[in-house]
Amino acid sequence: MDVIIMQKQSLPSIEQVRLDFPDFKFAESKVFYWSAKDQTIYFNKKLLVKYDGFMKLIHEIGHALCGHKNYTSSIELITLEAEAWQKARLIAKDYSLEIKDELIEQCLDSYRNWLHIRSTCPTCKNVSFETDESIFKCFNCHQTWKVPYNQQTRHYRLKLTS
Repeated sequence: MDVIIMQKQSLPSIEQVRLDFPDFKFAESKVFYWSAKDQTIYFNKKLLVKYDGFMKLIHEIGHALCGHKNYTSSIELITLEAEAWQKARLIAKDYSLEIKDELIEQCLDSYRNWLHIRSTCPTCKNVSFETDESIFKCFNCHQTWKVPYNQQTRHYRLKLTS
């Protein structure tokens, strides 16, 4: 019986990625994100040597290639995230790589959890709906609250009415 030893495939360098996507700027950061404002893909250089880190980089490239700018609702954000992961799957194939479903689901779950926290009424704990950008209203107790726009900020719900 022949034993096949799978070699660990090396990941492309940031220099190669920059050459492959010359329309965008790349800048080091603590977190991965796409800024449509300055056409820059931000990345954590320390994490790029790991599979998950590189996949997050190409996910951000996916946002850039999809032309994602701002979102106006939490649901729209999750839609943009899923779309960027689909584009990232195609980019990964260009590097002869495959993105694991588990990574995508883990990342999307972070947004789903964020949305759940945002949409939970601070008064009665009922899950409610977004009425305007970052404004929620409970259909049970009629409480209205404001939440932070950015996922990376601290989670809070500021009550507006009772």
